Amino acid sequence: MSETRQEPERGGSRFGQFLGRIGGALLFPLFAILISFVIGAVIIFATGNNPVAAYGSLVYGSFGNQAAIGRTLVNTTPLVFTGLAVAVAFRAGLFNIGGEGQFYMGAVTAAWLGVSFGFLGPLAIPVVLAASAVAGFLWGALPGILKAYFGAHEVITTIMLNFVAIYLTVYICLGPLGQNGAIPGTATVDPSARIPLIGLGLGQANYGIFIAVAAAVVAYLLLWRTRLGFRIRAVGLSPGAANYAGIAIGVNVILAIAIGGAFAGLGGGVEILGIYGNMDVPFVRNIGFNGIGVALLGRNHPAGTVLGALLFGALASGAQQMQFDTNVPLDLTSVLLAIILLFVTATRIIEFIVGKRARELAAGTRLEKGLGS
Repeated sequence: MSETRQEPERGGSRFGQFLGRIGGALLFPLFAILISFVIGAVIIFATGNNPVAAYGSLVYGSFGNQAAIGRTLVNTTPLVFTGLAVAVAFRAGLFNIGGEGQFYMGAVTAAWLGVSFGFLGPLAIPVVLAASAVAGFLWGALPGILKAYFGAHEVITTIMLNFVAIYLTVYICLGPLGQNGAIPGTATVDPSARIPLIGLGLGQANYGIFIAVAAAVVAYLLLWRTRLGFRIRAVGLSPGAANYAGIAIGVNVILAIAIGGAFAGLGGGVEILGIYGNMDVPFVRNIGFNGIGVALLGRNHPAGTVLGALLFGALASGAQQMQFDTNVPLDLTSVLLAIILLFVTATRIIEFIVGKRARELAAGTRLEKGLGS
């Protein structure tokens, strides 16, 4: 009898620890967000506007009706993918700033194959998305190889490869895949080969958001439930110890950035098949760079990345409504995001404000053991 009573206690203890990790993961970013909105309110008031009215319009523009929710989901979807590109590489101790280029390579692949395989109808969707992920994987492998075998720093190489990818896709969209039209770009993918819309009054919101969430789940399972993920995290935590244990440092460095690139490339494919239907010139900008902020806000954890992308998407969606209703400029949302990231990354500032407990909260947000351990 005593043994049967102890089991729930152990289970309850583990569940309490689980909730504690979740609370630590959320509390520190929430502190940063709260303080950032307080500073934003001061800025709004200093410009002669009402902070309560401005933030009310911001929330309404993000979640106030079905159309607003749809815009938020549309803005969130690509940021989940590029955030994962940063988060996965960061677990190996690498800073992948190449999400923009990897996203573009996936997008141009989808624009090409989406037209070529359009005759397959809905069957073309998984084929094209898989090809987009492969394109991102291969583009991400390049800085990984340069890092592993030639010692080139991944920050420099990924930044440079962003520009190579952007201008390469411009050439492809204007040259080999170019079509005459009012806006230069590629041909349009057949509607039957597009990712379907969710409907329900959500505008352009499509099932790509579910693909993004599924990608985050895959990233979590990969990092915390596979041997490959263990090796990647071991390399990030202690390269010396990982090497002593027989883990191939170079191979895992390449795989970490390449897998991150696969997520970004997949995001590019989802954007083409879900939103645009073709790749115009110029194409969307700063999706990859904003993914860096998303990953940092999410403490480089897949679950946190989804929440960070949702915040970025909501602010982008609500900013126009805020400007329309209160004349507060759109740029305020960029200021808010900058302040949030400042506090999230500069933990000593939060420690100065709320005390030394902030250091423990910051460590908890890393979730090194994963949500399910």
